[in-house]
Amino acid sequence: QILAELIHLCSIPFIRMYLVMLPTKAIIRQKITTLSPSAVKRFIALLPLLLVFGNLSLANPLPKPPITTLAQLTDSIQRIMKKQHMPGLMLTLATRDSVLFAGGLGLADVANKRPVQPRTLFRIGSITKMFTTLGLLKLIEEGKLSLTDEVKKIAPEVPIGNPWEATHPVRVVNLLEHTAGFDDFSLNRIYFQGTPDPRGLAAVQQFTRSLRCRWRPGERMSYANPGFVVAGYLIEKFSKQPYEQYLGASLLRPLGMNDATLDLHPDHNPLAARGYAYEEGQYKPVPMLPIIGGADGAMNASANDMARWIQFFLNEFKDSAGESLLKPGTLAEMERVHSTLAAKAGLQTGYGLANYIHKNDGKATFRGHNGGIDGFISSFGYSQELGVGYALSNNGGQGTGAIEDLIRAFLTRNAPERTPTNTPFDQKAIAPFLGRYRAETPRNEIFGLADRLLGVTTVSVMGNQLVVNILFDGTDTLYQTGPGMFRKKKDVLPSIVFTHDADQTPVLMQAGSLNVQTGGFWWFWPVLIGLAVCVLPIALIVGLIWSIFVLRRQVPGPQVWPRLLAMLATVSLLIAFLSFSHLVGHIWEIANVNIWNMLVFMGTGLFGVLTGVGLVLTIHRFALFKSRAAAWFLLTTYGLMACLVGLLATYGWIGIRFWML
Repeated sequence: QILAELIHLCSIPFIRMYLVMLPTKAIIRQKITTLSPSAVKRFIALLPLLLVFGNLSLANPLPKPPITTLAQLTDSIQRIMKKQHMPGLMLTLATRDSVLFAGGLGLADVANKRPVQPRTLFRIGSITKMFTTLGLLKLIEEGKLSLTDEVKKIAPEVPIGNPWEATHPVRVVNLLEHTAGFDDFSLNRIYFQGTPDPRGLAAVQQFTRSLRCRWRPGERMSYANPGFVVAGYLIEKFSKQPYEQYLGASLLRPLGMNDATLDLHPDHNPLAARGYAYEEGQYKPVPMLPIIGGADGAMNASANDMARWIQFFLNEFKDSAGESLLKPGTLAEMERVHSTLAAKAGLQTGYGLANYIHKNDGKATFRGHNGGIDGFISSFGYSQELGVGYALSNNGGQGTGAIEDLIRAFLTRNAPERTPTNTPFDQKAIAPFLGRYRAETPRNEIFGLADRLLGVTTVSVMGNQLVVNILFDGTDTLYQTGPGMFRKKKDVLPSIVFTHDADQTPVLMQAGSLNVQTGGFWWFWPVLIGLAVCVLPIALIVGLIWSIFVLRRQVPGPQVWPRLLAMLATVSLLIAFLSFSHLVGHIWEIANVNIWNMLVFMGTGLFGVLTGVGLVLTIHRFALFKSRAAAWFLLTTYGLMACLVGLLATYGWIGIRFWML
């Protein structure tokens, strides 16, 4: 009895710690005194083993029983919601011919304690892109345009800048697969806070700076919302009506999605859920601002609406009456990846026509799309092979990965495990592709610095296996599935392909993202910038110490500013960083001139100016320093900081004015 009790107690971290600290706990001591001396000796001898077993039980917990009922599933989801601070959740589970669940959990409006109902509208963000894509595919079936049409020819008024126009024009398919090479929208071009809302071509022109091809169109995939604003404009141009009217008449109403709306101002709708951010221990409402354009993320839908949407995909684009809204084969066309180098090399696990694989392991392949807009995170997935699907959205702006894992496990609980198909590893064919690769598909060019510095992947052969090591993400084994194609250890379908770009440079591609083979000095800039970042706190601490000596007039005049400017530059950068962090959490403020934007502008600008002045003064007055150590420390510090300034300036971060991007 005592052994069983101790094993239970030792499996609880706090109580196990308490037992170790106080081994003569009263209840245990009382029970031990009733045992025989030999039993006590055996117990003392076994005590270390019990503590070890307690540790093992923590390291290797017993597997949780599978979820087999809807009640168990919703209970588990509610526990996750509470832990992750989701006030409410819209949830739909459906098969081809039945709806398993269409409703909600929690609150749609915290202040008024309004619960989520089957008709409560949630902002589903980028899932909108699937509706926009099907609208264009319907127009294509009507002969109004085609996927291969050049955008410059069918809509010359769209301001696309493409240095490769003669050989690699931007086509309609590139808009729908994010392969035009556009930059994603800048942070001040997400929401529109003026009146009236820009529509049609005026909305497209809001993204003129983003509609610039950074590489050959049709080469690699980089997520870019402005491409779908252009797609929405094409719907308007060829349907002769606003895109939301066309989608409503051709898709939403025939499907019975009666509450769904593309209204840019959903906060006026009494069915709309409020969006929240969990800050300082409470839910704070997030402004429900209209996004610019709308065709990339303005859809609002309910659980009832998404039940129709799931079954629309599971039934090959037939409506509730069994009538086909699109031609046979359109779903397969939507799921197919058309335009990337990876697709041309045979890989089909990337981003298709606003349709991609959610999970490449487990018992079934779930395809679909997710969506995020301030205050809401959403996801839609379906499995054709099993005939099941789901949709969910939470109004706390929290990730849905843990809930989706539970849902997929529940929907596939009776399905058999899938067995991947491998082919013999061809070491000779892969030899030219061994080495290191650098990521070259930043979503926003302004944030591309981190991608290019840290997105390093190493491909090597260990024994008879191909191994990939991603910097800061660990090592994985690759299994060959076809010529140049491989899958990771946990994948079922191939997910990586080795091929060449138009310049015949070896590239590694995964889901359309491109990694270029690099030379032997790939580490130079990451190490240099790493040293520069590490020297900043040192400059701050040393500068604070030197400032005391300056105040005591113990530092010669010519040395004062060289000793202090590194500290002041670091403080300026720190203020800019903290201000930017605030703006990221309140993205709707970034389009306006305010204290936070000004602090980012002045902080980054001063960092560049003070670093430059400090470097010049240190070089000019180097011989005046009696302490060679201090002189060399300052020269090294300013040199590294100057490298950081140069790199930040290259990406537009020095003196950045977000409200003018």
